[in-house]
Amino acid sequence: MKIQHQDSDLIVFESALFRTTTSILIGTDYILLVDPNWLPIEIEFIANWITLYAQGKKKYLAFTHSDYDHIIGYQRFSSFETIASRNFVENPAKEAILNQIRTFDDSNYILRAYDIVYPKIDVMISEPTTSLVLGADKYCFSQATGHNSDGIIIYNESTGLLIVGDYLSNVEFPYVYDSFSNYRTTLNTLENILTEGNVKILVSGHGDVTASQDEMHTRIRNARKYISDLQYAIEKDIAFDLAGLLAGYNFPQIMTTFHEANVKLLRQELGRGINPGEN
Repeated sequence: MKIQHQDSDLIVFESALFRTTTSILIGTDYILLVDPNWLPIEIEFIANWITLYAQGKKKYLAFTHSDYDHIIGYQRFSSFETIASRNFVENPAKEAILNQIRTFDDSNYILRAYDIVYPKIDVMISEPTTSLVLGADKYCFSQATGHNSDGIIIYNESTGLLIVGDYLSNVEFPYVYDSFSNYRTTLNTLENILTEGNVKILVSGHGDVTASQDEMHTRIRNARKYISDLQYAIEKDIAFDLAGLLAGYNFPQIMTTFHEANVKLLRQELGRGINPGEN
């Protein structure tokens, strides 16, 4: 498994699948593991690194959201104290998410040494923003809906590490499963954190870590532009420049599918119905 970033405060692992990231935030007397994924050999690789850093320390496990690729490794670390949003805990689609994991494993002949279960959460994030102290570090957890309905942003105010889940990726345009209105709200939340805080490193759920403030703000602008351009095309009943969008990304076939799902959802939100020919 690739280690994309490593310093005294943070290790970011990158899966071979979808460039999905797992993070370990390292405190003086705790570690915080975020979104362990995907393959069993990758999860064991992560577990071995935890062994190097976690001896005698409190162990926390946080989930940025409930998409199946982000909870798939939970049971390997089920002894950790867990953190997620209240919406994550109350998610009515738990069994459907678990079935996605089972289907993935079945389709790829994958055997795991642990059961596939939905994470049990010890600390629920219920308010729009919640401050927690883990070890000697102060954290701010913020609700982050839009991509899906139960996301959170994790900001270590003490070290400037910002974990954003499936937002602000440099390898994906916005994938919107919940609502575009909520997605815009989360972009505003992220911009406020970047403007008012002291963010030193940003980790997205897919793609590259960045320590550049300019890059962080560029990712926000790019996400807003995609949403704005798509809404304009739908409202004006004109063609969206899909070729121009895909020119900036790899994997055009699968990304076309995600874009088409975005079109369908935004048309519904705008009361425009469903136009199967819309791109």
